[in-house]
Amino acid sequence: MFQGFHNIILILLFVGIFTACRRLLKRDWLDNVLLLAGNILILAQIVSYKSLLLLFLLSLIVFGAGWLLQKNQRKWLLATALILLLALFAIRQYPLVQSWLGSWWTDVMDKHFLSVEKIGLSYILFRMVHWLVECRRQTLRSHNLLTYINYLFFFPTFTAGPIDTFNNFHYWLSHTRVRLHARMLMAGVGRIFMGTVKTLLVVPLLLPYATNYQTLLPYMGPWGAVLSSAILYSFYIYIDFSGYCDTAIGLAYMMGVRTPENFNNPYLSSNIAEFWRRWHITFSSFLKTYVFKPLIALLNRFPIREYRTVVSVIAYLLTFLVCGLWHGSTLNFVLWGLWHGVGLSMYKIFDTQWPPKPTRTNRLAGTVLTFVFVTVGWILFNYPMDKLLVMIKLLIG
Repeated sequence: MFQGFHNIILILLFVGIFTACRRLLKRDWLDNVLLLAGNILILAQIVSYKSLLLLFLLSLIVFGAGWLLQKNQRKWLLATALILLLALFAIRQYPLVQSWLGSWWTDVMDKHFLSVEKIGLSYILFRMVHWLVECRRQTLRSHNLLTYINYLFFFPTFTAGPIDTFNNFHYWLSHTRVRLHARMLMAGVGRIFMGTVKTLLVVPLLLPYATNYQTLLPYMGPWGAVLSSAILYSFYIYIDFSGYCDTAIGLAYMMGVRTPENFNNPYLSSNIAEFWRRWHITFSSFLKTYVFKPLIALLNRFPIREYRTVVSVIAYLLTFLVCGLWHGSTLNFVLWGLWHGVGLSMYKIFDTQWPPKPTRTNRLAGTVLTFVFVTVGWILFNYPMDKLLVMIKLLIG
């Protein structure tokens, strides 16, 4: 999104104009109008106007559903809105669901007005789900339509997060503090520099070897190539993703919006639960709030509620099945999600029955074990099933 000289100039020009107008004019409605224009102009460089228009129309429908949920807080109304929204997402995102609908739907997706590009789609879905649920809970501090649209289409975080909450976005967009914004501007420049170094200097060095173990086969045996590539992939995906988030957070800072952090040294985690509190933090928080906790509440209605560990295990497995499916529609993503679901379940069982002593040695051992577990998971994440089977045959061959 941020690559290309034209896009970089366009973004920097808009950020400069927007920042100047915020400081000099101090009008909330004008900030919203300018930001909406900038979001449309910049996102149109990576997404077609047709897709933006369709997503905008869907956003208006979701906004209307949220308005109804504020007036009528019935669970069935929220469930209906969420089911329809998730169904639309599944139809667009997953080939298997499209195949169930027949060839006519493929024609619709490929040729007709209803086709929508996938870029940023899953992150907009998260924000829409957040909006609907919080409307029913009546926790939102504002229901301004322009702020809501800008929240969904905020260009720095459109394609890959971080996933902000509406209340946080509204707070920073509606508060103008000249001294604070000056500090945020300088902090933003630093974060963008850090993100640029990661994505343009470090990532290209890792990419050829991290994403394909076969590039290492001329230099070492199969086991060495697979293990070395897997370790490099662990660092590659962290540096690449965190680098993008640094750039996104930096741009948001420059515009006076404090977007939440997304990473906190995840590979220093001493257990898998801690890893998910440090890795893709905003996504993990979303899963916990809108998937895991509701599943716990639902399961507690059944007789198994007396077995709290069983309830937690089922909730972990279902939550990370959703996590895997959200990342991709192929089987390897499902296996990756279940890998982490099983890991969290096992940690829950062992931590409940045999909690380790908080010693330095135990933490170090836990950190190494967690990194190994996560790295094996990245193999499932990186390679589709056909390539995984080829790899397995090579290793046991």
